[in-house]
Amino acid sequence: MRLHPEVIRLGSYEWVVRPLTLRQVQEIEPILMDGAVGVKGNFGSALAIVGIALRRDDPDDAARLWDIEATAPEIGAAMGAVLRLGGFIRSDDLGVPPSGEVLAGATTMVGSPASTSQTSTDA
Repeated sequence: MRLHPEVIRLGSYEWVVRPLTLRQVQEIEPILMDGAVGVKGNFGSALAIVGIALRRDDPDDAARLWDIEATAPEIGAAMGAVLRLGGFIRSDDLGVPPSGEVLAGATTMVGSPASTSQTSTDA
């Protein structure tokens, strides 16, 4: 599935961000896994992730990202858009697991009875 650009809005600023390059994905991964060195807190991580996405096409805006007036929901939405563009999270079929995966607690399988669970009265 080919990803399409997404619009990111922070305060009065707006950018069209293209799907991420492999280099950008590689830069974001450690922020998600371990936290970036020198970045403290969730907002710091979120802004670092958004900055990585903006740096390719809007390096000047990426450099002054910390000076933009924006709300917490805007920052969260911007980070979510970047993570979708990098393939870290899915935007389609929310709640439906990817092929080959099942939701926790799911007990029905194709070609089997409606439920595979047993009760104490089944013995």
